[in-house]
Amino acid sequence: MKKDASNRRNIVKNIAIIFLAVMLILTFFSNTILNYSLPEVAVQYPMYGTISSRIRGQGTVTANQTYQVYFDESRIIEEVYFRRGDIVKKGDILYILKDAPSDELNNAINTLTTMKINYQRKLMESTPDYTAILEEISQLNKQLIEAKQIKADLNSNRALLISIQTEIDLLNKSISELSTKKTNLETYLNSLEPDTSLSEDEFLVALRNASIDYENAKTALDTEKENLKELQRELVKMANPLLVAQANLDAKVLEKSNYIKENPSTDVPTSSEIMSKENELIAAENASPSDPAEISRLRNELNSMIAKYFEYIPIQERINQYDIEISVLTEELNNIQRQRNEISTNIEISQNRIDVLQFTFEDIEAVYLPLKARYEYEDIEIEIQEVSKTLLESQDELRILSEEKIEVEGKIMTESEADELIAVLEKSLYDKQQSYEKQKAEDVFDQQLKQIELQNMKREIEVQEALVERLSDKVENNTITAPVSGALLNMRYVAGEKTEAGGVAAEIEISEKGYTMSFSVTVEQARRISVGQQAEIQYYYGTTAPYAQVTGIQTDYNNPQSSRIIVLEVIGDNIYPGQTLYVALGETGRDFETVVPNSAVHEDNKGKFVYIVEAKNTPIGNRYIAKRVDIQVIASDDKNSAISGISAYANYVITTASKPLTDGMQVRLVEE
Repeated sequence: MKKDASNRRNIVKNIAIIFLAVMLILTFFSNTILNYSLPEVAVQYPMYGTISSRIRGQGTVTANQTYQVYFDESRIIEEVYFRRGDIVKKGDILYILKDAPSDELNNAINTLTTMKINYQRKLMESTPDYTAILEEISQLNKQLIEAKQIKADLNSNRALLISIQTEIDLLNKSISELSTKKTNLETYLNSLEPDTSLSEDEFLVALRNASIDYENAKTALDTEKENLKELQRELVKMANPLLVAQANLDAKVLEKSNYIKENPSTDVPTSSEIMSKENELIAAENASPSDPAEISRLRNELNSMIAKYFEYIPIQERINQYDIEISVLTEELNNIQRQRNEISTNIEISQNRIDVLQFTFEDIEAVYLPLKARYEYEDIEIEIQEVSKTLLESQDELRILSEEKIEVEGKIMTESEADELIAVLEKSLYDKQQSYEKQKAEDVFDQQLKQIELQNMKREIEVQEALVERLSDKVENNTITAPVSGALLNMRYVAGEKTEAGGVAAEIEISEKGYTMSFSVTVEQARRISVGQQAEIQYYYGTTAPYAQVTGIQTDYNNPQSSRIIVLEVIGDNIYPGQTLYVALGETGRDFETVVPNSAVHEDNKGKFVYIVEAKNTPIGNRYIAKRVDIQVIASDDKNSAISGISAYANYVITTASKPLTDGMQVRLVEE
């Protein structure tokens, strides 16, 4: 038990020792850990120093004026006399040109030729021609006269139209018939195969014999065909009687059948049955002994049978009459059928005859037709020519009549329509006459414009001729000279190159016009500079130093909010373009007791101030606090400012900081 209590005390003691050790380590290193999170600042003491309010700058000298040497021709450079940077005098030769016409001269000559051609074309333009419009006026006058005549002839034109239409209908019918006839003749002519194997005498004999045979064969064939048609007509005529006879027979047979059905012979005894019954009665009467009852029965049956027999006799007679009538009708039908069969047989015989005659005819025709074709061929050709001629004449006549019909139809109208047509033509004629007068007036004006244009073209030709003459004179002058003295800023061409018409051939900086330079300053510095202020040229090692004077203060468009451009005129000897000069503007330097870098000075809405560093001793080391101190800036230059409000060497002043500072903020110093 005591051992457990002792173990717990040891554990508590060990924990306390570890805790105290950790706290001691944290306390020892807290300053180092905190420093890494604080803003790092650079400091220095305010000290005695000199503030120079002069503004310094450097710039490149440029000439106040450059002269661009233009050349208005396209010529080949043969030789170049100067290079860039050389000093030239007025009249010095810059380039030698090849002795050849320029493109401008060639173009000017071509343009002059074109202008002269256009001038000649303008001169040759025809005077106004009113033939067409006068013809239109004449036609309108003619149409107006015709319209008035149409109104006067309305009734006669209607009658004329009917007459023309009638003639057209007749011609159309005639043309149709002629066309059909021509087609048939041509078809027949094409079908002919004339026999040309016989001589003329043989042909005539063969044609006469073949013609007789052909006519005989054709007559025989036609006769038999007519006979066949007659037999066929008779056969057709037999059809109705045959049908009637068959119908009568069928009706009579049906009538007999119906009569028998209405009067059946089922219970009617035959004569043999009556004779048998009578023999039975005689036998019964002769029997010994006789049986009266049997005799009476037999007699009654016999009487009944006789009575039925005689009752059926009229019916049987009618049936017999039906049989006779049916026999007669059957005979009539058989007679008609025999006649029909005879006609059919004759038709068959006639058909066979026709077949034989047809074969004979075709054989004869095969001989006859080529002979006939030879005889008819020339006549048919002549007939076709005559029909064709008549057809063409009819078609021409139809065309003339159709045109006449169209013309007359154009004249067929009501009286109001004729009045309207006359009014339209009168208006058209009036409008055309007005257009003619207007056109004449416009043409007079156009002729005046043409004369003015010709005068202008003539003046332009004279100007172009002068240009050609001037360019021709320039061909003799093969040099480009310097029109002014100065330094060559640029020589555009080298030997062998072709000049660009109207382009710059060289640039000359005119030294007589002076030189300028410029440099950029801040807005604050620009406020201390004025136009006319002189600047000192620094670092100049010549015999006589030039001087510069401010001629302008301009906005720096690269940084318009915080910068300005100072322009100075440079005056002196041995000045040349491209030279770099250093200048100073303003007062010389003054000494001040308290001077700090410009980066240490801050400004807000309360004014200007600096941050100083105050040190505080703590058990774990020094802590540094940034404290705001309001100041006044007495003077300043590009780097430093003279201030009041703090004493020199009294406190560290913060010049730069890694983070924005506030009053009372703890900071750490830059480790050196």
